[in-house]
Amino acid sequence: MSRRVTTRALVSHHLRSRIGGGAVVALLVLMLSFLATAAPIVLGLLSDAALRDRLGVLGALERDVVSETAGAPQLGAHDFSVPSTTEEVWGTFLDAVEGIRVEADDPLPEVLGTGRAVTTVTDMPVAEAPRTRAVSMAFAPGIEDEIVLVEGRMPEPAASYLPEPVASASIPGGSVANRVEVVVSAETAGEMEWAVGETRSVGIPAALVELVLVGTFEPVDPDAGFWEHVPSSLTPKIFDDGNLPRVVTGMAFPHPASLITSGLRGLYSTTVWFPTDIDRISAATAEDTAAALRKLTAVSHTIGSSSGGIGILSLRFQADVTGEIELALAQGASTVAVIAMIVAGPIGVAAAVLVLGCRLILERRRPSLRLLSARGASLGQLRGILGLEGVVAGIVPAVIGAAIAAIVGAAVFGATPTVLDFLPALVIGLAPIAILVVLAPAAAERRARTDLDLGGSRVRLIGEGIVVALTALTLVLLFVRGYSSGLDPLLAAAPLLLAITACLITLRLYPIPLHGIFDRARRSSRLDAFVGAARALREPSIGLTPVLALVVGVSVAVSSGILLSALQSGITQSARAQVGADMRITGGSFTLEQLDRVRGIDGVAAATGISGAEPSTLDVNGAKRATSVFVVNGAELRDVQGDEPGLLPPGASLEPTDDGPMPMVVAGATARIIGGSDELRLGSVPAEVVGVTSGPSPIGARENWAAIDAAYAEDVLGRDPSDRTVLVRLEPDAAPDAVEEQLRAAFPFDARIDTADLIADRIQAGPAVQGVRWALLIATAVTALLSALAIVMTLTLATEPRNRLLALLRTLGAPRRASTSLALWEVGPPALAAIVAGTVFGAIVPLVVLAAVDLRPFTGSTVQPSYRLDPAILALTVGGFVALAAVLTAIALLVSRRIRAARALRTVEEGT
Repeated sequence: MSRRVTTRALVSHHLRSRIGGGAVVALLVLMLSFLATAAPIVLGLLSDAALRDRLGVLGALERDVVSETAGAPQLGAHDFSVPSTTEEVWGTFLDAVEGIRVEADDPLPEVLGTGRAVTTVTDMPVAEAPRTRAVSMAFAPGIEDEIVLVEGRMPEPAASYLPEPVASASIPGGSVANRVEVVVSAETAGEMEWAVGETRSVGIPAALVELVLVGTFEPVDPDAGFWEHVPSSLTPKIFDDGNLPRVVTGMAFPHPASLITSGLRGLYSTTVWFPTDIDRISAATAEDTAAALRKLTAVSHTIGSSSGGIGILSLRFQADVTGEIELALAQGASTVAVIAMIVAGPIGVAAAVLVLGCRLILERRRPSLRLLSARGASLGQLRGILGLEGVVAGIVPAVIGAAIAAIVGAAVFGATPTVLDFLPALVIGLAPIAILVVLAPAAAERRARTDLDLGGSRVRLIGEGIVVALTALTLVLLFVRGYSSGLDPLLAAAPLLLAITACLITLRLYPIPLHGIFDRARRSSRLDAFVGAARALREPSIGLTPVLALVVGVSVAVSSGILLSALQSGITQSARAQVGADMRITGGSFTLEQLDRVRGIDGVAAATGISGAEPSTLDVNGAKRATSVFVVNGAELRDVQGDEPGLLPPGASLEPTDDGPMPMVVAGATARIIGGSDELRLGSVPAEVVGVTSGPSPIGARENWAAIDAAYAEDVLGRDPSDRTVLVRLEPDAAPDAVEEQLRAAFPFDARIDTADLIADRIQAGPAVQGVRWALLIATAVTALLSALAIVMTLTLATEPRNRLLALLRTLGAPRRASTSLALWEVGPPALAAIVAGTVFGAIVPLVVLAAVDLRPFTGSTVQPSYRLDPAILALTVGGFVALAAVLTAIALLVSRRIRAARALRTVEEGT
């Protein structure tokens, strides 16, 4: 008796047998689903990291929401003859400030901290030494939380005035109207030679205010944002230009309630700020945060009324962090745009290779499916069997790949994927089912001969024409439209359309030289060349899919190398322009003596200074516009900068002329204001634009400015301002580290010294640049793997007809090396053509990227990086793909040469 075999057992046996094709598809789906699920998680992490990287380097002044207003808060009704409390003096004002934060749009109430305020009275000459000493005072609620006493005690509140004036002990004939206790930093006390218990007097002799030093302090955290909002608090302000006596101005802190003190003759101003917690700003909330900040800073906020007395009635805030958030958003959008363009090609190749893998499954299942069809299996049953195999090779590995990506993202990075993040993996998992079900009817039929339709068809011509037209239209729209950002379908489709067009052109053109080779081989005695060329023309086993994979693979490698070269070049140029020389020194005010000291340092070839930004007026045809003026020594600056990027554009000179208008170099924004005007004045001096600097410069990110020679400073500004930036050119054999060490010793303050390499390293270390770099490298690697897989699958699909031909040739006496020759003829001509086409079209893709995607956020420049073609990178990428194709061909040949001639000849004719 024979045992009955169930349908389930047959299906199970069917799925277990000849699983090679299914295993390849399953591994491919596993990899693609993992990458597809991980990509949005990584992009989210990258956006958050880039945002925090940009915001994390901001100081408190740029990070916090700040209002600077002339005057002091309204004091209300008090008995000014006796001391008050902090709550009585500041309570109403601080409550109104807090109301502004609470009523702001979400998410600002969570992002902004409790409002802080400080009122300063600045630059009051000390009556005992008015030419060399001055005092500023800061009335700061909460100061006790920011300091630690070194000596003495905290000050007590003062009344508005003394009950009776008293004679001054230090100023002959002076009368003391009030006495206020203060504390200063230990360094300030030392510079001002002010001991605890001593007094200093400010004000007019008839109504002096004595400041009694009752303690000195050190900061709890010298890097806290509070000290940036109250400048010169820890270190006194020292003015020493080498011409006038050295003036030391120290910041003294009285009790906050001493704000009611009268008799202070300095300039009152009040700074209010909300500390910004950048950790509460994420890529998901950044756009809402920027919108809420714009709304907060667009209007003045009323905090008092005229009935409350003299004082501040409204506050107008500014938030420099808004611009940084918008730049971070622009950088994130550019990152997404670049990555979308780069991965569009690999996604197309992945789809094509997935189809190729499903064809491999069908070819392996063709005999059994034909047998089932012959024994009465319906088309629905065949589709069910193939659909079940699609579940095993598609859904199961897709779920595993997506789960691995989600688990790793949550466990390692704390990122929780959304439901939409799993959608690409679901599509990838369903793809093999759909492909196998659609191709099921063909699997049950005899395999058609591929050499009977060599001339193409009208449908093919129409299809190719549509693809070429779409490619041309896409490129025209991209170049006409200009920069785009974010996930733009048109932008993402451009590289894939270019690759498909290149593939179609390759398939059309490579047979032309092959015909010539075939004609020569027919007249020669070499069998392998004749048979190989004939099979490559009549039965091209390497069709659209592998050619597409090779074209995209090479083009991605080439375009990635060019884009990396462009980014690297853009960053280098931007860094060099920001420094403007070999070294840039900032962080204080530089005297002529210090500049001479710099020039005398070993290794320094030349040095020059640039003043700070001085306000002035630009008169364009009678219309006045505010601008900032930087004073330089034109000859020295050109000597230090040389021909490299910097403050001066190439060929521009600021050196004074004997007659004619004053030469000046302006920023790009200033040049647009001036336009083609012939009547131009800076201040009251006739001027002429001799150059425009459009990119970054050593003076920072200021957009509207003009640079003039020091010879015109007195006429334009009324004085020659002190230098705030020093540029240094080094000797060719100088050791930068040794020079930097000597430069730091040349200044009494902590100078900041930048080099182009340092700035470039800082930009390149940013998450956005690193993310794009890794995306390009990963895309290249994935595409190389897919290209390799396409070649292997193609050679595998052509194994049976190749082996039958080889068996026949061996019976006729052909040598064993004929198998190698035939495989090379199968893959060689179209692969070589694809590599050439991929290189050409890969060099075109960066042109599209540079025209359609704003890469300036990556380089820190206002100028788009230029196209860079590095022959070494091209040789490396193209050589790598040639080597990869050769290795994979050799592997396939090692497998195919093991076929026995007798077994191959016993197979049915081609067509089974």
